[in-house]
Amino acid sequence: MNVSIVVFSPSGHTLKAAEMIKKAFEEKNSNVRLNDVTGKEEFLYGDCIKENLVKVLGEHDVLFIGGPIYAGHIEKNLVKIIQSLPSAGKEYSSLAVPFVTYGGVHSSVALEEMGRYLRKQKRKSVLGIKIAAAHTLSYTYSNTIYPDKPGPEENEIIRKAVDRVISIVEKGESAAEDQSKSFKYSPAMQRIMYRIFTQDKLHGKFRNVSINQDKCIQCKKCISVCPVDMFHFSDEIVTMKRDKDNCILCAECFHKCPANAIEHPYIEMGKKRLKDGYIHLEEKKSGIYPEV
Repeated sequence: MNVSIVVFSPSGHTLKAAEMIKKAFEEKNSNVRLNDVTGKEEFLYGDCIKENLVKVLGEHDVLFIGGPIYAGHIEKNLVKIIQSLPSAGKEYSSLAVPFVTYGGVHSSVALEEMGRYLRKQKRKSVLGIKIAAAHTLSYTYSNTIYPDKPGPEENEIIRKAVDRVISIVEKGESAAEDQSKSFKYSPAMQRIMYRIFTQDKLHGKFRNVSINQDKCIQCKKCISVCPVDMFHFSDEIVTMKRDKDNCILCAECFHKCPANAIEHPYIEMGKKRLKDGYIHLEEKKSGIYPEV
């Protein structure tokens, strides 16, 4: 079996889940391509995203595609990648498995959104996976959310998902059914709310990350860790090279800056919303949909 995995992973937690998926398939003698698009300009910007995906996807019997949840929604860059997927057919199977990682209050509508976007691309989501993962923003809180996840529990869930996918693929692409309706597991009112409050509405006004040049030591760490390629170094100064709307507020630059030169307006708001890390979390932390 040939498996292709595409993952966008700002903090590395979704990538860890993707590596678990890769390992589980390889233990079943499957051929796996793991494509990490994080921080790669050719997959995030411009008009050639589809052409660049064609170069890396390879022939596959099933496509796994995953990313983190931001403000209840799937991260907008992963939406762009899904919308740029080449058409299924010939070497590209229509079978897909979306997976999401989250470390906040709940996984909300993100998996449902992925199923919807994949349907528009004529892909059938044969199942979906949600994975609890460490919440990077909570590293500065009194309580870090899910500090050791994804871990053994999530690895076991992934192994079960892989077994189910292998069984589905063996029955044939034409026999597989789209299961994306099962991704609508969030309460109805919550789903309606997130239709109104988009990721941009919830995060837009906080996208004013900046560099305090008096503190900056030009170590260029922010350049290397930014998952959306926001920074660059020229004339001995680190500056922002893209419009602020491209920032996803992941806070990787903030947490990795050794000089505390990054000014990040969402840190305190996130701390308040998550009650300093002690917010009540989703009861079922990780799982496969549809449930069996």
